[in-house]
Amino acid sequence: MRYSVGVLVLACSVAQAAPPAPDGVVAPKGRPVIPGTALPHAEGLFLYAGYYQDPGTATAGAGAKMKQGDPGLAIGDAHSLGEIAVISADQRQIVEIGWTVDPAVNGDAHPRLFIFHWVDGAPTCYNSCGFVSMSATHKPGMRVTPGEVADYGIALRGTDWWLSYQGVDLGYFPGSLWPTPFTVAGHVQWFGEIAAGTAESCSEMGNGAKGRDPAAASMSGLYLVAPGGARVPAIAMTGTVTNSAYWSVGQTAPDAFAFGGPGAPFGCCTPKTCADSMAACGRVADSCGPQLNCGTCSAQGDICDEVLQCSPAPPPGEQPAADDAGCCSAGSPLRALPSLAVLALVLRRRRRR
Repeated sequence: MRYSVGVLVLACSVAQAAPPAPDGVVAPKGRPVIPGTALPHAEGLFLYAGYYQDPGTATAGAGAKMKQGDPGLAIGDAHSLGEIAVISADQRQIVEIGWTVDPAVNGDAHPRLFIFHWVDGAPTCYNSCGFVSMSATHKPGMRVTPGEVADYGIALRGTDWWLSYQGVDLGYFPGSLWPTPFTVAGHVQWFGEIAAGTAESCSEMGNGAKGRDPAAASMSGLYLVAPGGARVPAIAMTGTVTNSAYWSVGQTAPDAFAFGGPGAPFGCCTPKTCADSMAACGRVADSCGPQLNCGTCSAQGDICDEVLQCSPAPPPGEQPAADDAGCCSAGSPLRALPSLAVLALVLRRRRRR
């Protein structure tokens, strides 16, 4: 059941802690499922909805434009993401790029850019583990904007696998990371994934809309990379869909599809998202349990203000103006309240019973 509730929390300031650096975090990651196979997964339960293509010819990468989501993550689940995976013919070597909501990796509940790779069937770690960063402005772990369509790409150059976001080269995984040479893709996937504690997860995939909903998260302009670097339109097919009652796909064009869903309608509680709460930073109370961590401000000199937005810090020595009867004036009885956030918002919540 969905319902809206008005929330007003009074306070004088916002206490924050910087999120842990995302680089090199080891956390659950499902091996992209090859339709018709029974390869073992990494530990944990992974739920999928997506498309795939077996190129049949030498392929040196893949990409797409993704409409980025902001899924609500159920208590006990690890992540919900959208990604592209380039996989060797023996299914043991993989390079991945996408966006993810993963509090353990990222330190908050915002969707962020991620990269990952597998070597001889073994998972490595998020955003590092040999990755050579080449951009001063675009890096794995950076926030991405929900609802924005962004270009994601993987391409082999020489023996190295390069990853790009919005046309900017992020960097590369050196070919030397693979003892077994990995210089051609035998399989490509575009999909959504949830790392869950149960098959009846109530985590959202994509943006919570099912694949045939026009508002659903999507991937368009699916392409493969020819050995010379040219982009070739993909001819993808429906891949693994774990439970179409909860998460599904829908083709929107020959080279495009939408994916996602709300998850199971019972049995657990899915917290609201930072975007639902209109919170760019700080922490938001949530009826599902722990406070929702919306992180800190990434721009140098910005602070998280009273309404949980990032704004420029006042000049040194300058104090914010106080009204005559505000919470922070000397005579106000609210001055003794603990440091919380001043927030008056209408918040969407999803409860599962």
